[in-house]
Amino acid sequence: MSVRAKSRTLHSHLDYARCDRKFFIYLIFFLGILLQNCAPTRFVKPLAKNQNAISANLGGPLIHFGKAVTPIPFTSLMYGRGITNSTTAFASVHTTALLFGNFQTDLGVCQRLYKHDSLKFGITINPALNMIYDKWNKNFRAWPQLDVNIYKDILKDKAFVYIGLTNWFELSSKKAHNEVQKNHALINPHIGMTYNTKKWGYTLECKFLQMNKKNIPNIVDYVGIQQRGAIGIYLNFTRRF
Repeated sequence: MSVRAKSRTLHSHLDYARCDRKFFIYLIFFLGILLQNCAPTRFVKPLAKNQNAISANLGGPLIHFGKAVTPIPFTSLMYGRGITNSTTAFASVHTTALLFGNFQTDLGVCQRLYKHDSLKFGITINPALNMIYDKWNKNFRAWPQLDVNIYKDILKDKAFVYIGLTNWFELSSKKAHNEVQKNHALINPHIGMTYNTKKWGYTLECKFLQMNKKNIPNIVDYVGIQQRGAIGIYLNFTRRF
């Protein structure tokens, strides 16, 4: 093969690579719009009074990407502080959304409602407000959210498992392109496990995103259940101090 032919082949491969990267970037952008609830449960158990925590999470809805099944790599950062031993306040920044010109945050509290010391389980709720500002179109939207979680301590209190529901409430009467909004409650059940060391916490969570919405037709092939919603997988890393 001549040098010129090799050069044309190399440029062709690079063009294909650029197209693949662009497609993946656009895909993440559109998925971020369609599935705004792209983060795991912020707190299942409250922090101790005056304790602080910073966490980072990675993960999102599973999609068919070519022949592979992969989670969209959404990311976010969160800070929390224990107000009392039963109440923790938190705030986050969705870093993937920020890369595409959208400032997204969720602000809320984790409130323990019940704790049974001998059985080592408890119930908490997380009322929160999700907000997003799109700098390109100068749009602002907000969604109230309410999480309900039941947790059980295991492994001599070094870990806990939990189940719960994340509920988003759609306040707008219209969707994109002025379509009528038919789903005003977005229901997302989840299950997870957290393992704690002295300073660190590691969480794996599986969430059924928007289980009450059909996922077809759509621009991507979500991995859902009976053509509804999308299964989401998340990893979360927390540093307490």
